[in-house]
Amino acid sequence: MKITISSLDGLGDFILRLPMIRALLGDGHQIQLFLQKPAAELAEVVFPGVERHSIGANPYHPDTRRRKNPFRAEHAAIRKFGPALYVAGGFSINYFDQVWMECGDRQVQVAGFDTSDPFWPCMTTCNPRDLSQRFNIRAEVSVALPELEKNRLLASCILGQQLPLEPPRLEARPSDLESASALLSVRGLAPEGYWIACVGSRFGLRNKDWGEENWKKFFSFITRSDTRAVVFLGNPKEFESIERIRSALPASANSVNLAGEPPPIGVSLALVSLARGYLGRDSGVMHMAAATGRPVLAVYGGSHWGRFLPSSGPAVVVTCSVPCRGCDFSCPYEKPWCITDVRLETMNGAWNRLPFALGVEAIEQPGQSDRHLLSNLEARQHAHSAQIERQNHEQAERLKGLPSRMAGSIFSRLLRLKRQR
Repeated sequence: MKITISSLDGLGDFILRLPMIRALLGDGHQIQLFLQKPAAELAEVVFPGVERHSIGANPYHPDTRRRKNPFRAEHAAIRKFGPALYVAGGFSINYFDQVWMECGDRQVQVAGFDTSDPFWPCMTTCNPRDLSQRFNIRAEVSVALPELEKNRLLASCILGQQLPLEPPRLEARPSDLESASALLSVRGLAPEGYWIACVGSRFGLRNKDWGEENWKKFFSFITRSDTRAVVFLGNPKEFESIERIRSALPASANSVNLAGEPPPIGVSLALVSLARGYLGRDSGVMHMAAATGRPVLAVYGGSHWGRFLPSSGPAVVVTCSVPCRGCDFSCPYEKPWCITDVRLETMNGAWNRLPFALGVEAIEQPGQSDRHLLSNLEARQHAHSAQIERQNHEQAERLKGLPSRMAGSIFSRLLRLKRQR
């Protein structure tokens, strides 16, 4: 059977989806993938024989969601492929999935997730429950369920059999290992002689960012006892932030900042696989490290705590236990206390624990008692209200200025989906 899969979220999301895709391929199905960078680049490494497409418009950008159908070229590619099944791969349904269900071939069956939880995070301009009623195959899950388990359940529903929970595995190509070794050699580094780190600050990382001052102190602490170098990865927007962190390291510490000109994703994977391990925030590179069997030490916020932990150990993850977890990045406070309140001594303790970690171990530091924070229920209600407000605004913008016939067609289709519930 031909199956089209949308996997348009981040690099880590795609890595956690690898076992599902491999299970479908292993069952003899022909797969077509739609992705965004950098996941599209990693897919070229992992699935060289699979039809892959990088979409032209970002479905997570509000300007994209104001357009009726910014994915005509992608839809043409889907029709040319001729799938029997379209899989909305992400639990958080996105605008690409929405537009396909509005404008795509109604003869193509659809598979995806459903939930009975009151708040279902999504990036659509309509209620995701209206869209999930279109699914011919659906995996009923809770929001808090780890993504790896969600993906296992969806693959099991598609294949009609219970699949085992398998962690994703990544292996660098020989050519990328050669390139990575050459890059290391020029800098006087050798395999296992360095840590990979992702810690730079930039716009969009607020709820995942522990802060430059904290990272300065942490790396100053570990480089006094560990002589390995630190190789910083990131995108160019993080370069200056990483430079500020490096400037605070002891003179004896060896570090390299590759964020200015990031290596290709295949070479980055090779660098990760040759490293002693990973240090930093919840990131796609962290998931790459876990999938290559490297030790992981990561600091997490509480926005979706528990859903995107490393897929395998040894790993130590650190967070601040606050009642307002589960806000889906809709933090109402001056700072995301769930991560900025993580103390240096907690991270230092996690560093000391890492060599002895068994599996994935979580250190949940108690939050500060003097902070008056929302409860978990209130945080989810706040996020839900913010999502509904965004959806109403974007749907109004989307319909504004369109010919009345076109706007009416979109509204009528959404109304029909809603009445089918």
